[in-house]
Amino acid sequence: MKKLLVIFIFTNLVFTSCEDDYLDVSAPSNVDEDFVFASPEDAQKVMAGIYDLWYSLDRKLYYDLEVVGSDSERHPENYSAQLRHIPEGLFASEINIDYGNSKDTWTECYQIINRCNIMLESIEAKEEYQNAITQGTPSPWTQVYGEAVAARATCYKLLVRYFGDVPYFNYAIRTTAQTDTLGLSSRDFIYDSEIAALQEATPLMYRLGESNVNAERFSGTYADAIIGRLAFDAAGYQLRRTDFDYGSVSFDQIGVDNGTWQAKYVRRSDWRDYMAVAKEYYLKVVNNPGSAYLIENDDRGEDFNNPFQRNFQYLMDLEVSPESLYESGYTRGFNSDFPYSFGRPSGGGGSNAYPTKNYGQARIYSSFYYGDFVTEDKRRDVTACITANSGAASERLIDFSPGSREKGGLAMNKLDEARFSDPYITAQRRSGCNWQQLRMADVMLDLAYASAAIGDEATAKAYLEQVRSRAFNQEDQTEFVTNYINAISGQDLLDAIAFERKLELAGEGKTRWDMILYGTMPERIVALRNRQIAMVNGLKTDGFYTFPETGVTISNYIWTKYVDIKDIDPTLDLLTKETPNDLQPSDPIYPVLVPGWRGTSDLWTDYISTLPSDEVNLAIRGLYEYIDPNGTLAAELEADGYVRSPWGINMIENESQYTSDIFRGYPDSFFSAGEPPRYIMPIPSETISQSNGLITQGYGHASQ
Repeated sequence: MKKLLVIFIFTNLVFTSCEDDYLDVSAPSNVDEDFVFASPEDAQKVMAGIYDLWYSLDRKLYYDLEVVGSDSERHPENYSAQLRHIPEGLFASEINIDYGNSKDTWTECYQIINRCNIMLESIEAKEEYQNAITQGTPSPWTQVYGEAVAARATCYKLLVRYFGDVPYFNYAIRTTAQTDTLGLSSRDFIYDSEIAALQEATPLMYRLGESNVNAERFSGTYADAIIGRLAFDAAGYQLRRTDFDYGSVSFDQIGVDNGTWQAKYVRRSDWRDYMAVAKEYYLKVVNNPGSAYLIENDDRGEDFNNPFQRNFQYLMDLEVSPESLYESGYTRGFNSDFPYSFGRPSGGGGSNAYPTKNYGQARIYSSFYYGDFVTEDKRRDVTACITANSGAASERLIDFSPGSREKGGLAMNKLDEARFSDPYITAQRRSGCNWQQLRMADVMLDLAYASAAIGDEATAKAYLEQVRSRAFNQEDQTEFVTNYINAISGQDLLDAIAFERKLELAGEGKTRWDMILYGTMPERIVALRNRQIAMVNGLKTDGFYTFPETGVTISNYIWTKYVDIKDIDPTLDLLTKETPNDLQPSDPIYPVLVPGWRGTSDLWTDYISTLPSDEVNLAIRGLYEYIDPNGTLAAELEADGYVRSPWGINMIENESQYTSDIFRGYPDSFFSAGEPPRYIMPIPSETISQSNGLITQGYGHASQ
């Protein structure tokens, strides 16, 4: 997607490095600062430089941990194939504390924090900014100031999430001497400080859509959401050190202290006060969103009826989605991990393929796909794919054998280069698709949870219903929305909201942190592992397993054949066609429409004239029903050209990958003993060694 902010060359020249420092921050000279901040437009150019850093900020630990480490999301390779699986799986063994992606995230967050502090100090000294504050209305000066505050707060949010209690400073660092007395700050102090700074800055920022501020910049709408997020995080369960002084803050604890790595799983005893703040500011988002809104209607014509998928199609059309509160903007032809890492896989080469290679880092547990989504849920087929792109304009069946591309198990389907309105084939990781980091449904479900947690069930149910409703057709509303929500209250309501977030946000890297904050990570890990074991045992014993929650069956084998869909129905477009709820396996179009949202791009057939039309799309039988390999139906299908294809059996052949390797660092014995989950990353060695003893390593990680 085209960036709306132009990155000026002199922006990079302005931020020259000061003497090397353990936080590895950078600072411009005072003369440069006066030049850069002569006008709000110049300050915005410097903010553009921060956004330029933002395109890769958090991508590395998001890739390693957040989008693969939950009870719905997983990695595609063998556990032993990648070092990143150790922290993802809660440290069954130790890693070098200078693990690259962790160290880079630490450094980049502090680089942005210091640059924001420099901007804030310089802007605060401007008479024009002071006059704008006095007038009390948003202006270009107060907007760019607020953007810097929001960027800093978001960086601290990430640092606390990944590292726990970290060094905190809200002033510009220009010399190494300023860091000599910096130790670790309590996350409570960090949350309170950044919430206060945002509360002051946000009222003087533009809402989304005002003054040409769209979701590729931090708006007042986004800033209110970050206040809500910080307060929500402050209220949640987190891993805390037992060798660190948290002052007067008292805690509610789950389980026992871990004496080996001196940590406990707790939340603040006054957590309800923070949940009330989260609710207040999330309400500000939904009541005054600017141009943002939850997409509840599909505006693409009578052949479309999936507002959930419509959100992601905006991204694939290289347009900013109206559901977005913030998208990190990418430019086509430059680095972009979307959908390379987090979309439908492709076996294509690095360039000039249809589409080019898509690795598929974010994968979906089969027990989640089969056991959590009811058949009527319109999100299921949009969320996960069962066919990959071959790289030569055709479908290829996903393989549960560990690996990448078409291997590695069920992959993400929210992004698919075959569904781009203008497919890009020149080179991999260059699609220009934005990273949607925060959208309205996310906020609404957080709002629902915060409301339910402090006893406002009416508000909680209203927003739960609004998000859930768009996932079902009109004829399914009574059963799956109205009756479902009316029947729950108390803890059941909180659990339902948590479950809805899992369904709504799968593959978007939200669920792992939800599990931590809700205090349910230990029990959800064990439940996931037990569920996967039951599935694999059923496949081994019976050749199939039916999930009791949904009644949907996964089998060892399915039957596939390539077809020319125009021979079946000349009007079919599998990339945009949904599966009708009442479609039966006996219907001729069933094998190509179940599941929906797959296929390949008609635009590519012009490029690949040598590919026969009957080698493009896969017809599939037995995906959700057991077909006896030795039975009559199997024989009939094979006589009709179908081939018996391995499906669940590949999980049997790689059993540990799908059972015992899941969260290897948190075995059942830990759960039985009430041990806390060890998810926090180590602080880099340079920070410790150069801190004059003020910063110590925690959570059992080495110090060097």
